[in-house]
Amino acid sequence: MPADPSIRTTRPTTHLTSRFAAFVAPARPRPALWRLVTGTGFALAGWFGAALVVMPRAGDGASGVLLFLASFGGLVLGLSVAVRLLHRRSFASLVGPGGLRLRPLAIGAGAALGVAAVSGTVAVAIAPPVQGQPVAAWLRTALVALPLIALQSTAEELLFRGYLLQGLAARFRSRLVWFVLPAVIFGALHWNPADYGAAAPLAVASITLSGLLFADITVRTGNLSAAIGIHIATNVVAILVVSPPSTLDGLALFILVPGSGGAGGTGPLIALDLALTLAAWGVWIALRRRILAPQSGASM
Repeated sequence: MPADPSIRTTRPTTHLTSRFAAFVAPARPRPALWRLVTGTGFALAGWFGAALVVMPRAGDGASGVLLFLASFGGLVLGLSVAVRLLHRRSFASLVGPGGLRLRPLAIGAGAALGVAAVSGTVAVAIAPPVQGQPVAAWLRTALVALPLIALQSTAEELLFRGYLLQGLAARFRSRLVWFVLPAVIFGALHWNPADYGAAAPLAVASITLSGLLFADITVRTGNLSAAIGIHIATNVVAILVVSPPSTLDGLALFILVPGSGGAGGTGPLIALDLALTLAAWGVWIALRRRILAPQSGASM
C-alpha cells in the first residue's frame, strides 16, 4: 500500500526552543496544510453548529451570554474529531507534554488577576461603574458561568495556540507564519463594530496583541497551561466582574459606562487594555529567564 505523501518525518528544527520543539512534535508526522485547514473547518463548524442549536433559545442578558459560552463546547468537539481523524494524534497532545499543569495555570491566572487589579483601578476613573446583576442573582449565576468561561477560554487556546500554532510550526519555519498568523486570525475573529463602534480596529489590535503574548508564553514553556490560566482569569474579570457595555455584559456584577456614551466611548478602555498588555509582555520578557531557569530545559 503506498505511503501517504503528507506523512513525513521532519528534521530537527533549530528555530524552536527545546520545550517548544517537544510541544510541536505530535504535529510533525502529518503536517500537510490541507489537513490543518480542514481540521480548522471542523472546529469552526462544530462551534457554529452548536451556536445554531443553543442561540435561538437564548434570551437577553445572562441567559444569552451563558448559552453563547456553552456553544464553545461544539468547537472542542469539532477540534477533537479533527485531531483524531486527520492527524491520528491524541487530543491531549494539543496542551503539550505532561498535559494540563495546575502550577503554571495558577501562576498565569494569578498574574492576570494582578494586571486586572491595576486595569480596574484605572478603568473606573475612565468609565464609572454601575450595578449590573443584583448581588444575589450574580452569585447564583457565577456558579454556572465560571466553568463555561473556563470552557470558552480553553477552547480558544486549544485552537489558536494549540492546533494552529503546532500545525503551522510543524510545516513552516517562518515565525511570521506560526507565531504571528494565529494571533492575527484570533484578533480578526473578534471584529465587532456593533459593540466597539469606531474603536473596533483598536479592539482587534488589542486582542491580537494578547494572542501574541499567549503565543510567546506557549513557545517558552512548551505547554498551554499558563496561557490557559491567563485567558480564563482575564475573561472571568471581563465577563463576570467588571464589563464594558457590550452584548456580553449580561453576567457582569458591574458595567463600566464610558463618559462619552455609546459604543465608541469604549475606545479609552480598549486603549488601556492595549497598554497594559504591552506592559505585561514587557514584565514577562524581563522575568521569563528567571521563571524558566529552574526548569533546566524541562517543560513548565
